[in-house]
Amino acid sequence: MSQDINFNHNSGAINILNEASIPRATILGVLIEIIASGEHEPMNLARIPAEIENKIKFNDLIFYRWVVDEYISNSLLVDGSMTSLNQIILNGSTKLKRQMKHFYLEALAKYSIGTKPFDLNKLKINSDNVIKEVIALAKKFVTASNNLKDGYFVEDIDHGIALIVSYSIIECIVLENPNDHN
Repeated sequence: MSQDINFNHNSGAINILNEASIPRATILGVLIEIIASGEHEPMNLARIPAEIENKIKFNDLIFYRWVVDEYISNSLLVDGSMTSLNQIILNGSTKLKRQMKHFYLEALAKYSIGTKPFDLNKLKINSDNVIKEVIALAKKFVTASNNLKDGYFVEDIDHGIALIVSYSIIECIVLENPNDHN
């Protein structure tokens, strides 16, 4: 016998998942392993493109600016990891960008941000929420995958996701490129 559940005075979304799923390997999972096992060397901050600051201001990113700063301080690790990913998986970085674009579009939809025509004002209001949602979607995706080997910790996943999202921002996969909105 099934029973109804009532949530009185709910002020947020409630997600109840009752579905069986089969864990599958993911590109994000492979990249997190590469990042987690990479050597952390002092980073060359001189290679910061000037467009980064413009992009942050253009998208009104405030509270999640730290995600972009993660790329700035770990750019050599991220770039080297992308090279390794492409050596392990044919077109790995392209597949990664495609998945991150999917997360971005899901986040835009969650906050009712139109894409045709693009509602730039609404994105600017919700840019921090969009980044938070992209992080959450990527983390959920990776933790559901079956290709993370033993020895990788939740902290490795959190750090890897932050770097992957920051890379996606820098590569104009996530958030908007000011040059596309003249």
